[in-house]
Amino acid sequence: MNESDVDGRKLSATFERALDGVGPDLGPLVVGAAERGRSIRRRRRLTTVGAAAAAVLVVAGALTLRPGGGAAATVQAPTISASPTPDRTFPQPLQKSDDGPERLDPGTGADQGTVALTGHAAVLTLARSLPPGHTSGFSGYSGLVGWTGPETGNVMARGRLLYDDGSGPAEVSVEVDGGIGALYRPGSYPPGPGQDPYIIGYDDDYDCKKTVAPNIRSCSATVLPDGSHLKLTESVLGDVVSRTANLLRPDNTRVTVSAVNSSEVAESAKARTIRDGLPLSLDQLKTAAMATGFHEWITPEEAKRAEDAVRPFHDDTPEKNMPSGSAGATPGAKG
Repeated sequence: MNESDVDGRKLSATFERALDGVGPDLGPLVVGAAERGRSIRRRRRLTTVGAAAAAVLVVAGALTLRPGGGAAATVQAPTISASPTPDRTFPQPLQKSDDGPERLDPGTGADQGTVALTGHAAVLTLARSLPPGHTSGFSGYSGLVGWTGPETGNVMARGRLLYDDGSGPAEVSVEVDGGIGALYRPGSYPPGPGQDPYIIGYDDDYDCKKTVAPNIRSCSATVLPDGSHLKLTESVLGDVVSRTANLLRPDNTRVTVSAVNSSEVAESAKARTIRDGLPLSLDQLKTAAMATGFHEWITPEEAKRAEDAVRPFHDDTPEKNMPSGSAGATPGAKG
């Protein structure tokens, strides 16, 4: 991503055109490309989260949900049931290192006394919003961003987990983009010469007629009674299924919850299918996206409770996982 294409739209459009007609061997690399690409292409520079922690192999953790939304942390072997397809077995998802506590970004001004939503807290809210099941493989990160300039007044948080309903795990992720709704305008603002790269048209992101990612099987777009824009999509490529709920709230926060039946696995350079189908419907992902815990700013006590409950936790900050010398940052970040 470079200075001449800071919002990534040209890159994303080129990516989508290049993938038109690509065969299923690319699997999860292209499933839901538009949904994930739209979030990535408008990020501004992420906060750098220090030096990478030493890689320590750990046993996968499990977040066991109590009735009423409480949570208790346990550490146990991953629960992966037999495949419902008798003649097929699936690889086990890769277990990543536990990188310990996250750095906290304190709020200022009206947000004094709070901290930015952490990856731990995003994962905990996501886990609590899903139907009862086994959760593990927690990862994520957060940072402060400036959507249109050097100011870093908004929070971006990411979280990911494995959710198992008893028929095998699926990867479920959440993306929280605080303040991004301020960039949206009615109508369409396609990228190109003469267009303001910081202005986004509602129709470009929340109109199914413009949802042109490969292998989209279903799409619905609505405006909810509170003014939120909601788009639900399902993509299928070979045996890889991806579902996404994309919610843009009136408070200008966008929450995107996705599920896919593929993940990184041991001894493989790319993601692979880890179960048949998906355990979560679009309505269930919509419910998760509408959870009340996805706020830009939380109390330090909430951050500590999430850190204690969501363990082990892997730091997925993109800069940390890029090869040395990669240019992955974009303008407007907290240094």
